[in-house]
Amino acid sequence: MTEEQKNLIDAKKVYESLCAMLDDRNWHYQKQVEKLSITCGAQGEDLPMEISMEVDAKRQLVVLLSQMPFGVAENRRAALAVAVSNANCNIVDGSFDYDYLSGKIGFRMTSSYCGCVVGKEMLDYLLVCSCGTIDYFNDKFFAVAESDMSFDQILGNIQ
Repeated sequence: MTEEQKNLIDAKKVYESLCAMLDDRNWHYQKQVEKLSITCGAQGEDLPMEISMEVDAKRQLVVLLSQMPFGVAENRRAALAVAVSNANCNIVDGSFDYDYLSGKIGFRMTSSYCGCVVGKEMLDYLLVCSCGTIDYFNDKFFAVAESDMSFDQILGNIQ
């Protein structure tokens, strides 16, 4: 068996655990079995969250991505750069990605499973921690995007 075949077998096991964890939570999601990925959504306290999770067999990672449901006008992009940078300094796990040119903000968290047996608990942590982090910051980012907050006000608001 080649290394690539072994990695694919391991990735499929992780994917099965991911789907089982979501099923245990009675979470509604869409499977893309051929890509070893799922897409789903969650409603936070304020803004909705779109979530995709993929098992990357080649890099032996579980990758969670979530795009913010709003864009940033060109005149507020510098302000959002400050907000996202400040938020990332305070996050324990994962990070926000910000494309200054398009004004798009996303969240990313990864976990390696190389040489590990992955339990549903690790995948649950990935989902719950990500959703909590996204929900905590998404309305703050939206407020910065939609207002004329100064850099000092942003730094006081994004902690």
